[in-house]
Amino acid sequence: MSRLYGKRILLIEDQEMMRNQLRQSMTIVGCKHLRVVANIQLALEAIATETFDLILCDYNLGENTNGQQFLEYIRTRELISRNTLFIMITAEQTYQKVMAVAEWTPDDYLLKPFTPAQLNTRVDRLIERQEELQRVNRASDRKRWDLVISECDKLIAAHSKYAFDAMKTKGEALLKSGRGAEARQHYDAVLLQRPLSWARVGLARALEAEGKIEPACALLRDIITESPMVMQAYDLLARLLADSNKHKDALDVLDEAGEISPGTMGRQRTLTTLAIGLGYNELAEKVMCDALNANKYSPVRDVGDYAMLSRALVNQKKSDAALDVVKQARKGFTDSDSNVMLDATECVIYQRAGDNTKATEALARAMASDMTGIPLDIAMSVAEALLAVGRENDALSLIKQAIQNTPNDHNLMQKVQAVLGSDGKGDRAAEIIASSRREIIQLNNEGVRKADAGLFDEAVTLLSAAADRLPNNLQIVGNAALALAQFMVRDGVDSERLNNCLRYRNSLAEQYSEDPKLRQIDSNLHRLKR
Repeated sequence: MSRLYGKRILLIEDQEMMRNQLRQSMTIVGCKHLRVVANIQLALEAIATETFDLILCDYNLGENTNGQQFLEYIRTRELISRNTLFIMITAEQTYQKVMAVAEWTPDDYLLKPFTPAQLNTRVDRLIERQEELQRVNRASDRKRWDLVISECDKLIAAHSKYAFDAMKTKGEALLKSGRGAEARQHYDAVLLQRPLSWARVGLARALEAEGKIEPACALLRDIITESPMVMQAYDLLARLLADSNKHKDALDVLDEAGEISPGTMGRQRTLTTLAIGLGYNELAEKVMCDALNANKYSPVRDVGDYAMLSRALVNQKKSDAALDVVKQARKGFTDSDSNVMLDATECVIYQRAGDNTKATEALARAMASDMTGIPLDIAMSVAEALLAVGRENDALSLIKQAIQNTPNDHNLMQKVQAVLGSDGKGDRAAEIIASSRREIIQLNNEGVRKADAGLFDEAVTLLSAAADRLPNNLQIVGNAALALAQFMVRDGVDSERLNNCLRYRNSLAEQYSEDPKLRQIDSNLHRLKR
């Protein structure tokens, strides 16, 4: 019996004749649970309501969309399980081109034309691998990194035929759980067995985690020289350079990458942000225009892309073109967060064009929303609008809050640099970020010291206010929950304190279920039941 029997399969193909042929092939090999759709939008609706074991997706999907864009979107947003197989169907004449620039690689490629027997053989091998790695992937979906590492170790010790897959996943889990030194040792051990590109990039990430930025950059440059198609190396090197305030060098690295592959939307965003921050607005305009045209009907674009393009245009005094971009964005993005970003963008455009009345009206619309805990990109847009109308203190306050609420955003420096650079304050970005981080570290340490000294009332007041203001700063949120739990252990349960403690605790668990502070919080909460 075929391994496809009983599997839930999603087929994405825009050509009706090919859809019918593929449906027939799937039926021949024993597929009973098959859903067939013609485009990306219908595919997204399908995966929102069903869980699939296998996705078969044609590369060319019409309307300037392709399977690579779809794969990038669902992987970056974690819309499918690690246990879901993804096979890209492509014509033989385009296979080498597609595979060469593929940065979100599918589990396999299937070349057209193919017979039902060829399909069955290919899928059979992939399902065998899927079943072997099922426990690892299930733990990965739940972000249970300690369990991921444990399951990978079992496969490696058993000399599984998929041991190198397990080694790759183990390295990622070590990095995600903050165990940089162990990750470095792991990748060193892998590289003693085989000179794998993913292990070399992983080693660079491990060096970064240990604070060894120069060795990491040197290794990445070696990878790029020896294996120029490893696109991850360009992205990581550019980020490390930007974080080290070497923005022009970072821009050059991404420009070099663009000569090989147009790249993911993420790379185009980083390149555009860097270019704006450095004042290369014509380059920023070209990069983002090309990216939006290439992804015109793709879900990978977002409202921030249009805001960045508008920023590049208005910096060149192209106000009418910038307003046209905003109008275009409003047709596709109608949610409240998008409206805030676009209103803020309009404010900047009108202010630069000398229309103070319309600028003030646009800013008022943007500021009507609650600014607490807003996403970093939106905060940066509103801050830029505040700078444009001369409200520097309000802008810097919002930037500081965004920095403190998003401490681990790898593109933070570029985003702040771009906003401040547009107002002629780009040289202040590094100090503003550093001082904002120092302030929240000091606040957190003060709260912890008060809790350790038994001054729980003061600790809870300090940390709770910070946690409400910075809901994505997991260190603050976790310490607020822990202080509340310890307070109740000492002084008894209070309903308001308990509700707040559980709210912070659950927020921490949702964002990072492996945070070791959860065990401390739960241990104290368990003591309340005695």
